[in-house]
Amino acid sequence: MTEENRNIRLAILKMISESGAAHVASALSAVEMISAVFKSVDLEKIKNGDNGRDRVVLSKGHGTAALYAVMQARGLLTAEEISTYAKNGSLLQGHASHRVPHVEHSTGSLGHGASAALGMAIGLSSRKFSVRAFVVTGDAELQEGSSWEAFMLAGQLKLNNYCVLVDNNGISQMGEFANWCDVQPIGNKFKSFRFDIVEVKDGNNEEEILSAISHLGKKEAPLAVICHTTKGKGISFMESNAVWHYRTPKGEDYDKAVAELKETKIQ
Repeated sequence: MTEENRNIRLAILKMISESGAAHVASALSAVEMISAVFKSVDLEKIKNGDNGRDRVVLSKGHGTAALYAVMQARGLLTAEEISTYAKNGSLLQGHASHRVPHVEHSTGSLGHGASAALGMAIGLSSRKFSVRAFVVTGDAELQEGSSWEAFMLAGQLKLNNYCVLVDNNGISQMGEFANWCDVQPIGNKFKSFRFDIVEVKDGNNEEEILSAISHLGKKEAPLAVICHTTKGKGISFMESNAVWHYRTPKGEDYDKAVAELKETKIQ
C-alpha cells in the first residue's frame, strides 16, 4: 500500500464514520482502481471541463466515498467538501452524483454506469475526439443484465476508447455472491464479447492497474481490466467480511481501523 492510498483510506473511514454512512468495505476495495484511473487522465482538462477530457464513471456508485477521497487527493475536491459527505445539505451523498463538480454521471442503480460510459465512448469517437471513457464496476454488479448489453455493443463496435475495470472482490452485500448467481469466469465472458482482457492478480496494486490500463487503444477492441481485489482492503477485521458492506465504523471499531492503517507497511 502506498502512503497516498493509505491516506485515502483514512479519509474514507473518517467520512463514513462521521456521517454514519455505509459501504466502507466497498469503498476500500476500489481505492487503487479509482486512483489509477485518475492518475492516467489529464486532470487539468477535467478541472476545466474541456470537451477533450477523459470521462470517468463509477458504476458501483455505493463506493462513492472512495471516488470523493481520490478526487480530493487529486485536487478535484477540497478537504472541506469531503468533510460534508453524506450529511444533511451536502451534494456529496452516499451514491455518486453528477451535481458534484467533475463527476460525470450519477450512479447507484447498479448496472447503468456501463451503458452511460459506453454512450460517452461512442459519442466521443463519432466526434473524432481522442478521448477515453472509463467505467469502474463491481463483480456482483455484473449480475445486472444491462451491463452485458453494454459490453455486447462495445465489442461489436470495436470501441478501443472504452475501458471497464472490474472490482472482483467476490463479496456482495450478503456474502460470497458466487453461492447464488455466479458470474465467473468473468474474463471468458468479456472475451466472448470481443474485449481485450487484462487480469490483474493483485487488484490492490496501483502500478499493476496502471500497466493494465496502458493496453487501452493498442487493439481494435474495448479493454476489460479485471482486478482481483479484497473487499475492505487494509483493515483486517473488515477484509472479505460482508458485515462491513453496511456497518458503520464507530467508536472502538473506528479507532482499531485507523490504528491498523497507520501501522501498515508502506511500499
